[in-house]
Amino acid sequence: MKITINWLKEYVDLTGLSVEELAQGLTMAGLEVEAVLPIGRELESLIVGKILEVRNHPQADRLTVCRVDTGRETLDLVCGAPNVRPEILVPVALPGACLPSGMEVQVATIRGIISPGMICSEKEMGLSEDHSGIMILPEGISVGLPISQALVLEDTLLEVNVTPNRGDCLSHIGIAREVSAIFNRSFTYPDTSAAPSGRKIEEETSVTILAPELCPRYVARLIRGVTIGPSPAWLSRRLLSVGIRSINNVVDVTNFVLMELGQPLHSFDFDTLSGRRIVVRQAESGERMTTLDGQERDLTPEMLVIADGEKGVALAGIMGGLNTEIKDTTKNILLESACFEPRCIRRTAKNLGLSSEASMRFERGVDIEGAIRAADRAALLIRELAGGEIVPGWIDAFPKPLRIEPISLNTHKTSRFLGVEVPTEEVIDISRRLGLAAALQDKDSVLITPPSFRPDLTRPVDLMEEIARLIGYDRIPATIPNISSTSRQEVGTISVRRKIREILTGLGFDEIITYSFISEKFNSIFSGAEPAAPLNGVRIRNPISEDQSIMRSSLLPGLLEAMSRNWAQRNLNLRLFELGVVFTPSADSETLPKETNRLGVLWTGRRNPESHYFKSEGVDFYDLKGVLENLVDFLKINEFSVREADAPSYFVPGQYIRCYSSDDLLGEMGEISSQVRSQFDLKETACLLDLDIDQVSLKATDVPQFKPWPRYPETTRDMALILDNPILWKEIRDEILSLKEPLIEEIELFDLYSGKPIPAGKKNLGVRIHYRSNDKTLSDEQVNPIQEDLLNRILKKFGATLREK
Repeated sequence: MKITINWLKEYVDLTGLSVEELAQGLTMAGLEVEAVLPIGRELESLIVGKILEVRNHPQADRLTVCRVDTGRETLDLVCGAPNVRPEILVPVALPGACLPSGMEVQVATIRGIISPGMICSEKEMGLSEDHSGIMILPEGISVGLPISQALVLEDTLLEVNVTPNRGDCLSHIGIAREVSAIFNRSFTYPDTSAAPSGRKIEEETSVTILAPELCPRYVARLIRGVTIGPSPAWLSRRLLSVGIRSINNVVDVTNFVLMELGQPLHSFDFDTLSGRRIVVRQAESGERMTTLDGQERDLTPEMLVIADGEKGVALAGIMGGLNTEIKDTTKNILLESACFEPRCIRRTAKNLGLSSEASMRFERGVDIEGAIRAADRAALLIRELAGGEIVPGWIDAFPKPLRIEPISLNTHKTSRFLGVEVPTEEVIDISRRLGLAAALQDKDSVLITPPSFRPDLTRPVDLMEEIARLIGYDRIPATIPNISSTSRQEVGTISVRRKIREILTGLGFDEIITYSFISEKFNSIFSGAEPAAPLNGVRIRNPISEDQSIMRSSLLPGLLEAMSRNWAQRNLNLRLFELGVVFTPSADSETLPKETNRLGVLWTGRRNPESHYFKSEGVDFYDLKGVLENLVDFLKINEFSVREADAPSYFVPGQYIRCYSSDDLLGEMGEISSQVRSQFDLKETACLLDLDIDQVSLKATDVPQFKPWPRYPETTRDMALILDNPILWKEIRDEILSLKEPLIEEIELFDLYSGKPIPAGKKNLGVRIHYRSNDKTLSDEQVNPIQEDLLNRILKKFGATLREK
C-alpha cells in the first residue's frame, strides 16, 4: 500500500512526528514500512516565472514572444499556448532542466527567435493530461521559487506491507486510524454531510440483488448533468503520487476515494443502462463480457456480475464493462459503492487471471458500513469537479444488516497471556483509540464491540493481540518458557520416518523430493485406471502444465522420472528413496481426497561400484528384498511376512511380492515391467518398493527390548535339502519355527542351487540352524536329537531328500 505524508496529514495530526518515527511506529505495530521514498523532486529544476509582456511572433501567427521574469533575469521565451497573458505566474524550464518525460530543455531558435527555455503545460510537467495551454500558477507565489516547493509537490512516499487480515489498512484513512491509535493523535474523516438526502432517486432507478450471499450490500448514487474533462492538477498529482494515471475527472474521483477510504467504487454511464436499473446476479452459463481493458471474457455461473435489464455491465468487484464506460459524451452517472463476498471475488480474479486495485480490497474484505460514506464523498467531489446535480438520496440494497457481537475480555487473563500487567483503564483507553466500543462489565472484564471495518476481531485473543500492538512489543519482557525435563515421545509417523531415513541412508540410498503433481499418463499406469477415468487421481483446476495436472496417487512415477533424468546424465547406478504423501480421490466430489504417507524405494544399476578387485553384477529383485528385511528388522514390525501374488501390470510376474503384518497389507515390491520402462524411456531394469508408512507406524514396535549379551557359545547344524521347485524357503522356515524349540536361536538360508547334478524340477536349499542355551554350553548329546527330529519332520512333510556329499 502506497501512502504519502501530505495526503495522510489531511486526516491525522502529524505535528512534531518525523517520517522516521512514523515508519518505526507503524512497523512495530505490525504494519511493516518496507520503503520510505522522496517524491516530487523531479520538478526541482523548474522555477516560477512571471510574464511581464506578450507580443506576437514576427514570423508565426500562432506563436507569441513572452518576456518572463525568472527572479534572476528577464528572458524572451517563445510560446504557442492560447491562454498566455501578462501578469500571470507560470512554470518555466530553463536550459539544462529535465522534464518528467526525460526531455532535456535546451536553447532553441524558433522561426528566427532565440528561446532560452520554455513555459510548461501540466502535461509537460507530468501533473495531468491537460495540454490545452500553459499551467497558470496561483497568485502570491514568489518568483524564482522551485516549482516543487511552490506547488508543495515535494512529499514522502511510504510503502506499507499490509497483511491479508488487515484490509482496513488499504487506504489513507485506514493508515491514519492506525497512526491516531499508535501515537494517540486526533483523527478526522472527510466531511460528507453536504450530500443531499431524500428518496427522489427511487423514482429514476432501482437495484435488485439476486445473490445476497455474494453481495450483502449495494449502494447507488445518481449524478445528472456532468461534464467529462481533465482532472485539476491537485487531483492528478494525488493519484500520480501513489502510481495511478489520471483518466478524467469522474474516473479519477472514484480512484481517489478508493485510495482515501479503501472502498472501491465504479461509475456507469447511466444512459447506457437498459431499463435504467441494476441487477446483481450470478453469471449465466456461456455468458461473455468485454471488460474495460478491451478483453472479451468467458464467464461461469459461480462468478458474480453487475447487470442492467438485459446484459452484464461489470464483473463485480473486479472491473467494469466496456459497454457502460464513462466517455467524453457522458452526462449522467450512476455511482456504485458495494460490498462483495471475498472468496467469490478471489476465485473469479484467479480464474480469469484479472486482478485490480478493487479486487485486492474486496478479497480482503471492505467496511460494509462505509459504503454510503464513500458514495457521498465521491458524489460531492464529482459535483465539484464535473458539475451536475446530485439526485437526492441513495438506493441502499442491504438484505441482511450487519450485527456485530460484543466480545468479553478478561483483563487478568490478558495480562497473563501477554506476560505484562495491563490495567483495565489502559484496556479501555486502547480500545477507544482503536475505534472499539468498550464498556466495563466488572472489575476484571471489559465488553468490547469491534467496529464494522475490523471483521478480523472475533475472539478475545484477537483483542489481546491489539493490546500488545498498542502498548508496544518492547514492553513485553522476554522470558524463557518452562520446559519439562523429561523427553517427549515422538508422535505419529515422525519416529518411523526418522528411522527409515537412518537405515536407508546407512545402506547408501539418497533421499529425493519430487513434485506432488504428475501427468495423467503416468498416474494411470500405477492407478490401474484409464487416463480419462473419473477416479484417476485428483485433478488440478489450474495446472502449471499438462505434465503436472494430477495429484499423485503413487510415489513410483516420481522415482522413475528421477531415474530417467539421471540416466540422461549418465548417472547409471542409483539408490533412491522418497517419503511423501499420495492422494486418493473420493467418490464424493465434495469430500477432500484421502492423504496417505508412503515410502518409495528404487534400486537400479550395479550392486556395487566397479572395481579392479571384482566385477560387480547388476541389481536384482533379491537385493531390494534384503533392504526390505533390514527395514523390517530395524523397525521391529510385528508378524511380518511376504506373500506371492499376481503382479500388477507395472511389475514383472514372478518378481513380485506383497508385504503383510499379520493380515494387514503394508505394501508391495517387485521388478518394474518392460512396458513401463519404455514409457519412461528406460533401458535398464529397476526394482521398486512401495510401503504404506501409516500402516507401518501402527505395526512397528517403538519400545526397545533389552537382550543380554550371550554368555555361552552357540553350536550350528546344516541341512542340504533337495525340494520341489514350488516349495518356498518361507514354508521351511515357518515349519521349523512352529516347533517353538527354545534352544533354536536363528535360522538362515545360506545356499540356493538348481542345475546339475540336482534333478530337473528340483532345487537345493542349504539351511543353517543356530542353537544356544542361556545357562550352559550345549553338547552334541543335547543338540543331535533335536536336529534329527527336526530333519525327519521336514523330510516327511515336504517330500524332501538330503543331498549326497
